[in-house]
Amino acid sequence: MSVSNFIRKKSAEALFSPTRCGTQKMMFHSSSYMRAAQRSNKNGRLLDKGREQLASSSSWRSYLLPIGVFGVLGGIGGGYLFMRSYDEKRTPRRGEGRNDGRSARNAPVIGGPFSLIGSDGRLVTEKDLQGEDWILIYFGYTASPDVGPTELAKLAKVINTLDSEHNITIRPVFVTIDPQRDTPSHLRAYLKEFDERIMGLTGPVGAIRKMANEYRVPFKKVEEDGDDYLVEISHGMYLMNPSMEFVKSFGLRYTANQLSQEIQKEGMWFTD
Repeated sequence: MSVSNFIRKKSAEALFSPTRCGTQKMMFHSSSYMRAAQRSNKNGRLLDKGREQLASSSSWRSYLLPIGVFGVLGGIGGGYLFMRSYDEKRTPRRGEGRNDGRSARNAPVIGGPFSLIGSDGRLVTEKDLQGEDWILIYFGYTASPDVGPTELAKLAKVINTLDSEHNITIRPVFVTIDPQRDTPSHLRAYLKEFDERIMGLTGPVGAIRKMANEYRVPFKKVEEDGDDYLVEISHGMYLMNPSMEFVKSFGLRYTANQLSQEIQKEGMWFTD
């Protein structure tokens, strides 16, 4: 082969070799593309996995939300039932909180022993009032300008109504909180104007205050002109059973008819 032919052959091989034609470059691009595709697939799998985890988390949240709501509601409901049960345990049953002589431990701390002077001049204690009759006690004073006479008239009407219409005997007792002016003789003359059956009680100031405290009857003298004074007092009547144990108190809002009806109810309740 001549030198010229050899040169032409090498030139042709060099011209049409894979390196010159970009085969390696194409292979490089193909390899790069494959690696990119692999990364893309890997990223895609990671993305899909993340979506699955997110979906799984959302699914759990969808379950946890109602569970949490029901848990809160259940806690509130349980607390309500507990408090209601606790309140029911604390609420006295019918008849509890009153003293009928059969459950003295449930009785309100109202009443107690006393030693006073009756309107007939004789010594009277709580034992003298014990017996077969129920007792209705009213604290007041004869110089009361309006409430006192009104309440005594109510007391007289109540005992008359219960006696004449229902054959119920009530023993009425008037305790003065003004013993300085309400002497036994003065009490006797004053109470006779309402009903002779009303027993009047007076005595030393200390003994009167002691009994008033035992029955939760606060009072206070209001000084005016000289010996002319009024006494502030919380007016009320106290129903006692035949054992001189407290049953119920009645305020000014009760009329004579209402008071009579309430006493009938209490009497029926404590009758064996």
